[in-house]
Amino acid sequence: MNRIVKRNFPLATLACVISTLAAQTQAQSQMEEVIVTAQKRAQAIQDVPLTVSSLDGDTLNELGIDRFDTLSDLIPGLVVQQQSVNNNGYVIRGITSDDGSAPGAARVSVYLNGTDVSRSRTSYFEVYDMERIEVVKGPQATLFGTAASIGAMSFITAKPQQDFAASISAGAGDYELRKLEGMVTGGSETVQGRLAFVTRERGGYVENTSGEADLNGYQREAIRPSLRFTPSEDLTIDLVYNYDKATDPGTAFVNQSVLFTDNAALSVPDNNILGMDDIGVDRTVKDFNATIDWTLGDAVSLTYIGAQREHDSLEAFDADGTGFEMLNFSEWATGDQSSHELRLNFSGERINGFVGASYFEEDAEQFVGFATEEGTFLSCAGALAAVNIPSCNTDSTALLTGGMVAALPYESYYANGADNSSLNLFADVSYQVTAQLEATVGARLIREERESSYNSNLPFSQTLASQGMMTDLFFGLALNTDGDVIRGDSDNSAVLPRFNLLYALNDDTNLYGTISRGERSEVIELSSGIGNLIPAEEIDNYELGIKGRLAGTPLDYAVAAFYQNYDNFQVNVVDQDSGQTRTENAGSATNTGLEAELRWSATDSLQLLANMAYIDAGIDEESGNGSYAGNQFRLQPELTGAISYIYETPITSGLLFTSSGSWSYRSSVYFDIANQFEEDAVDLLNLRAGIAAGDRNWALTMAASNLLDEEYIMDAGNTGSSFGFPTYIQGAPRTLSLEFSKQFGAF
Repeated sequence: MNRIVKRNFPLATLACVISTLAAQTQAQSQMEEVIVTAQKRAQAIQDVPLTVSSLDGDTLNELGIDRFDTLSDLIPGLVVQQQSVNNNGYVIRGITSDDGSAPGAARVSVYLNGTDVSRSRTSYFEVYDMERIEVVKGPQATLFGTAASIGAMSFITAKPQQDFAASISAGAGDYELRKLEGMVTGGSETVQGRLAFVTRERGGYVENTSGEADLNGYQREAIRPSLRFTPSEDLTIDLVYNYDKATDPGTAFVNQSVLFTDNAALSVPDNNILGMDDIGVDRTVKDFNATIDWTLGDAVSLTYIGAQREHDSLEAFDADGTGFEMLNFSEWATGDQSSHELRLNFSGERINGFVGASYFEEDAEQFVGFATEEGTFLSCAGALAAVNIPSCNTDSTALLTGGMVAALPYESYYANGADNSSLNLFADVSYQVTAQLEATVGARLIREERESSYNSNLPFSQTLASQGMMTDLFFGLALNTDGDVIRGDSDNSAVLPRFNLLYALNDDTNLYGTISRGERSEVIELSSGIGNLIPAEEIDNYELGIKGRLAGTPLDYAVAAFYQNYDNFQVNVVDQDSGQTRTENAGSATNTGLEAELRWSATDSLQLLANMAYIDAGIDEESGNGSYAGNQFRLQPELTGAISYIYETPITSGLLFTSSGSWSYRSSVYFDIANQFEEDAVDLLNLRAGIAAGDRNWALTMAASNLLDEEYIMDAGNTGSSFGFPTYIQGAPRTLSLEFSKQFGAF
């Protein structure tokens, strides 16, 4: 099919479905008010002087949103990329947060029940049994800490309730899809409990012709017990435990010659350095959260949030995208963190706000192992051309040794670690200047201590030594410490303010303006052996917006324009000689854009959601910004947009027809800051349809993701590009599923 026609077809199809459904109903409904807690208190979303989007649990279920990456369809300016459960990238307003190294800091705060869980290797968790999800744009240090230099994603899980309720759903589909999800809750006036769980698995959609498990699948398990104690009307204690386990098959890093052929020959050899005998991920995350809310009076309340989180993940991958035993890597990432926050909220006739303090500490380690066969590696790298051995000849070692040795396994590693702590003081005050005008001032005082470590062991190549060259396979270009640990540390203090004005044009419309500052922490770069301190990345954000409800109609809208200026913009680059990832200072950068979203209850039966974002961003074209001057950011689309609908109508007195769908569009992107690897625009269509009981206590739903089977790339370049073997990760093809759900008790 012609690509242009194919792109236009999903939008036309969705528009036709929506118009047909709308024509079948008459009365308009009244839309419920959206309540958010982005400013640490419950507010109508129109009264918050920030760009914030919110999705409640019902909307997530009706649209089939059960993964981070599918949130991109509903949030303007948000792109979520997932190479694997261990490697996630979050893009807000064109800026990417995906640093997986132990010393690296996040740009996007991922919050789970009020706790920062932003570290890349632990920031992904299963999306199930949610109360709501809030996404806030722009620097939000006052509200969400230093990791929120470009925004925050806040996940609030469903709370226990006194009345008994339970639900169960089971699904199956192609590519051996299996899913089971459920929850049960109930209790007394003083103690309530809730238990939720999910297990999901799907076989890979890229056949692994090496005989190992097919690639780009998943196998996940998660369980969440929670307790709520309410000894009095003034005191609530919430205890929540989260357990996430992933044993996914490997990621398909394929070379361009087999891209979209739906097969690849990828594996890793048996050895000690990789820690696994096949490519894949084994990841465990455990999290405990305690929240205490104590109402001290009509206008004052005290909140304590304490949390402990630990992770252990091992991922092995074949980085060359070929069947040769050439670039075999593994990454073992471990760590634990603890945090404490004490916050005093106050409210009055004209003043609202909070003051508080928080403490955060973490230990993290990353170990990267490398295994290869020397002759194959050297011939593929072109190092044996002088002795007339063809490229990627698997008999290279035998030829070099005259048949004495058939293979020479080679192993090396590098590792880094981080020991970080921060003490924060914060305050935020909103004052009602007049009946129409509210002013907000907030700030967070940060004191950080960061310690980083690095060590490596890069043995000499036996093959090169036999030729009189005493060097490792990276030819001395990567730092070899022979296992010795080198360390560096830094202390950093900063004050990160925000200023907001909110002006009510009328009862339905608010204008707002925001000025805020964000900061990404300093990085101690040790891979060169010098202990280079990469300065903190600073961002100044300026924003104007309008939000409200269209007079006389159940249509909520929000439009925002923003300008962001960066100093010391940090970029992660893969060394073209050693293959190691390091952090660099790319200089100054700017980001300008426009975002819009609407939510319309068109009829009693039909709800529409739409959003778009335009972003013009990149490294400033100045001589002092080096080789990246003028380049577009990694994973930054210029234009994104989506249209979604939720529909239901009676078939009989006790039976409903249900349907929902989304069409999303993303313009072209680069996959690296050097702008070498590019992907064309992509649009995807997802549809769901089924039947349900009139009281919604059971439902049967068919679902299709990527209905038109669009071919697209999730990432390109990757580790293999450093060795002359760029690889690509293809997106999921069309997938089909059938799901049955049943509810019991009070809903």
